[in-house]
Amino acid sequence: MPYLRITCPELPDERRRAIAKRLTEAINDLFFHPRGGPTREELRERTTVHFTPYRPNELFIGARTPEERGAMDLTVELSDWSMSVRRQRRIARELTPLLAELFNIPATARDGINIRFHPYPATDFAVGGRLLSDLVPWVGRLMKRVAGG
Repeated sequence: MPYLRITCPELPDERRRAIAKRLTEAINDLFFHPRGGPTREELRERTTVHFTPYRPNELFIGARTPEERGAMDLTVELSDWSMSVRRQRRIARELTPLLAELFNIPATARDGINIRFHPYPATDFAVGGRLLSDLVPWVGRLMKRVAGG
């Protein structure tokens, strides 16, 4: 159940929708396991993209706005259960260039792209009143670990 919270400058609705679509597709590719787990459609329907926009003079780094610094600051917080370090490395490697493209960040300014991972055990998340660990059979949890979590 990937959840992405994106802290970025304000964007028009159409642009947010286009970014959400591309990120959902990328997450689907990164998280789909053909040997088990949710189908691509189920994964797509469980992927949440949440924009947390900041207006000018609302975000400061070193007491200066991104505009004053001449670089955008973009933070993506990605939550999902049982993400291994191996998977986090792959996500960071593959998502960073996509985020740069989607937010028009030049390759020389990619250090302004931050990805913060929030992995959690399946016992720490409930859906519809039931723990995820109760919804996903132990075999599915094991497959997620074996496949790189």
